[in-house]
Amino acid sequence: MSDEPGSAESRTGPSALAVVAIALAVGAALVSAVAVANLLSVLPPLPGRQEADPITGLISSLGDAVGRLTSAATLGLLAGMVAFLPGEAGGALPAPALRLGRWTGRAAQLWFVAALLMTFANPAFTTGVPLAYTMRPDIWWYLLTSTPSALAWLVSALVALATAVVAYRARRASAFVVCWLAGALSAVYIAVTGNVSVGLDHDWATDASGIAAAALVLLTSGAVGVVAARSEDGVARYHRVVLPLLVLATAGSAIVAWQQLAGVSPFDTPAGGPVLVGAALAVLLLASWVWRQLDRRAPVRRRIGSVARDVVLYVLGIAALGAAAHLPPPRFLVPQSSQVNYLGYDVEVPATFERLAGLGRPNLLWVLLSVGAIAAYLWGMIRVYRSGGRWPVSRLLFWLGGWLLTLYLATSGLWMYSTAVYSWHMLVHMTVNMMVPVLCVLGAPFTLVDEASRPRSPGELPGPRELLSGLAANRFVRFLLSPPVLWINYVSSLFLVYFTPLFGWLMRYHWAHQLMLLHFMLAGYLFFNLLIGPDRSPWQLPYLVKFALLVSVMPFHAIFAVGIMMAEHVIGGTFYETIAVSWVGDLLADQNIAGQITWFTGEVPVFVAVIVLAAQWFRSDSREAAVSDLLADTGADGDELGAYNDMLAQLAERDRQHGGEGE
Repeated sequence: MSDEPGSAESRTGPSALAVVAIALAVGAALVSAVAVANLLSVLPPLPGRQEADPITGLISSLGDAVGRLTSAATLGLLAGMVAFLPGEAGGALPAPALRLGRWTGRAAQLWFVAALLMTFANPAFTTGVPLAYTMRPDIWWYLLTSTPSALAWLVSALVALATAVVAYRARRASAFVVCWLAGALSAVYIAVTGNVSVGLDHDWATDASGIAAAALVLLTSGAVGVVAARSEDGVARYHRVVLPLLVLATAGSAIVAWQQLAGVSPFDTPAGGPVLVGAALAVLLLASWVWRQLDRRAPVRRRIGSVARDVVLYVLGIAALGAAAHLPPPRFLVPQSSQVNYLGYDVEVPATFERLAGLGRPNLLWVLLSVGAIAAYLWGMIRVYRSGGRWPVSRLLFWLGGWLLTLYLATSGLWMYSTAVYSWHMLVHMTVNMMVPVLCVLGAPFTLVDEASRPRSPGELPGPRELLSGLAANRFVRFLLSPPVLWINYVSSLFLVYFTPLFGWLMRYHWAHQLMLLHFMLAGYLFFNLLIGPDRSPWQLPYLVKFALLVSVMPFHAIFAVGIMMAEHVIGGTFYETIAVSWVGDLLADQNIAGQITWFTGEVPVFVAVIVLAAQWFRSDSREAAVSDLLADTGADGDELGAYNDMLAQLAERDRQHGGEGE
């Protein structure tokens, strides 16, 4: 048997038995949705859901199952196209990938229909009203904008529609990578807006649910992609990530179960059924991984069949998630204060310096992001050294500085109190929006990915380097990374969020608060990377333009800070008055302090960026001047001058890759 990529054996698909097993699993998932709806019809309705009817429960349960399954199928087919089939020069997709693209379009259409149906069924089920009630446009729009889970399904429907259009029109891998990223985010959005957003400790449960959902998306996409692409090399790639992702998914699901069950045994409540099923499936997936580990020399068909076996388990797991979204957990029946309702915990103990600076309530998402970013960076450096390269220690120190600062914030009392006190919120926000990005961009993480990734030969599956370079060449991505868009986003986001009702709405939900901080950190990172980042940018700007862009944001930060201090109304006043933190006192006085903090913390990172940019500019001019002097001394002619300029550009690029400017 040939083991060469693209050989006949590597194109062998799973057995007919595996296909039948997957189909039966899908049928079992739909039957499970019907069973959940029947169970809901005999359970007593929750307070506030007295008008709930069986038909609405049935449609919501079935729509949820179909939406999740078709979403997983679409994302898996996308993964098969871009990650489990060898690409062609210039990022074009080969014929097998284009054939998968047609199936991707069909799956995306079913996903769109199911998700659109859920924009009606989900708010009806969540609020306990008949489905016919939400068919009125005005009622539908009101419930859609006031029910986060319904809004998540609307986002899912829009992503599905865009994916269906791209699947029939695009011919390059980068467009499908963008679709996969959008689909993965929409799946996480649905996960964090469900039952986990209610009750004590829902901040931890929401983060854990999002982490578990992201891990599950990667697992299902990998398994479906391998089976759809019939990729022998893809089996090995999928097998390497199963164990760490399974650990993340299991740990996140365990935290969610702990919070949702509220001390009730899973054997004593209907909501415990999905928990027990999920635990059993995790054990079976681990056993499947161990079996594949011991059976590495199996024939190609059997190896792909083992991945198809995992697909069956993932389908059943998706069914369990849909059931968990519809069965009311014991946590719903536990009384809660307004602070617990909005924050997930009480903050009645006044903040002191010791409590702010010491360990507080960990923010799970940011702790995981910080630890993961540091671990991934160190792993990349190890790969560079093993290949005989080198990596500047200064870049490591910048990266560690940014993420260790984030890790400290995420585990300190400052972060915990920042959700309830506006002044501390602005301190955390400005640090995450400005200081952390300035440090992290100087770590040049994308250059490290490029250095740590081995070049792929023709016929091999694309690696991180190829996927990132293709993504950077995508026209839509280039537009988003263009200087005007980055500048407008960086400056306007502050005013759009804090000087509109959007801020109060975002603060009501833990997932929305996290999304807000993620957006501001990403906006800051992309803006500063354009100006001072050693990573290669799709847009190369002269230093004078970079300096002008950097200086131009300073007045807007000052105006923003002054606007906070001079505001005559409390920003996010309804939220802060509802949680009613007794020891805060005058909210307007606290807001004035927030404005002063904003002004100070906004100036320091920009000052650091100005120094870095000035150093980079000076080094660039010094290098060019040295070469020009050398040419003048040697009497080189114009042709030689052009050759020297080319050499200078090559040396500058090499310095950028291995030494970095401004370090």
